[in-house]
Amino acid sequence: MSSLLPNPGELSELHDLAIDLANQAGEVHLRRETGDVDSKSSATDPVSNVDRESERLIVTALRQLRPQDAILGEEDTSIQGTSGFRWVIDPLDGTVNYLYEFPSHAVSIGVEFKEIPVIGVVFDTALDELHASQVRKHSTRNGREIQVNSCSDLSVALLGTGFAYQPAVRRSQAMIITELISQVRDIRRSGSCAVDLCSVASGRLDAFYETGVNWWDVAAGIQVVRGSGGIATYEADKKRIIASGPNLWEELNNAINKAEVANASQFGSASANI
Repeated sequence: MSSLLPNPGELSELHDLAIDLANQAGEVHLRRETGDVDSKSSATDPVSNVDRESERLIVTALRQLRPQDAILGEEDTSIQGTSGFRWVIDPLDGTVNYLYEFPSHAVSIGVEFKEIPVIGVVFDTALDELHASQVRKHSTRNGREIQVNSCSDLSVALLGTGFAYQPAVRRSQAMIITELISQVRDIRRSGSCAVDLCSVASGRLDAFYETGVNWWDVAAGIQVVRGSGGIATYEADKKRIIASGPNLWEELNNAINKAEVANASQFGSASANI
């Protein structure tokens, strides 16, 4: 893979730009000018002026500084490019948390090169923690290197997860977690997929699993996990993210697959297609 990647100097420039843009978007978060709050996929899936303004700030800067790059943003940004790079943006991951002032929300900025994640920056604006990663280098939190846990036994693993906004899907997801909860130490749910992936990267969680998430939710966090010595995969057909340290990976995946099969057989195809 390394021969297919850009040179280290260009990667370093992208890394620094992503950090700068995440900090600027974080300032929008801090102003808390939410304006009128609308709904997206359901009445419980909100979008605020903070989401829109943060994305607009990032996209405007990228169009000026990197006009040949593609951009994919949660709030309806989809711009084609010619450079091979694509920026993947979630301007406010954890909008519900943000609106409730629950301390788990972030700016998430990932960069791909020919569909390979190469940069990940997640700025947790609730805790003022900036996680950054560049392929071939170690991930950091506020400038200090972070590392996944060495946990190798699922029964003592702390597992993070999340749930969709649609009630029927959320119920199916809960039934899968019901299959898993007796096999792990405990379950945590912060409400921000990007933050949870960084928690795996820094050892605050041993693992994370969720279905129904979009690429902008995980593009940055995946690179942060990988740069911390962990494994993170995203299956686009299921919109499924799984992340953990390498010692736990096989056992975790086996347990998740069995739980999903058990849930599908009990509740039918709707559950299988989360």
